[in-house]
Amino acid sequence: MTTTALPSAHIPAVRVSPWDRLTVVLLGALGFALSYDALRQMAAAIHVRGPLTYAFPLIIDGFIAYGVRALLVLREAPRPARAYA
Repeated sequence: MTTTALPSAHIPAVRVSPWDRLTVVLLGALGFALSYDALRQMAAAIHVRGPLTYAFPLIIDGFIAYGVRALLVLREAPRPARAYA
């Protein structure tokens, strides 16, 4: 039986322009602003004291961000370690 090698796919180089970077930064900033406002309103709705409503979104989003970071760091780790994260 003979084997036939598949031709390698040509993947063109993609260049990221400054406009692409600016767009990602702006979308991220707008998303953060909307999320922050919604989480502050949620904190007020569940009767978190006034000054602490500012910290509530930072804590929620901070846990999410650190969880994503843990998954990225542990992507080569055994499955039980990844499942824990």
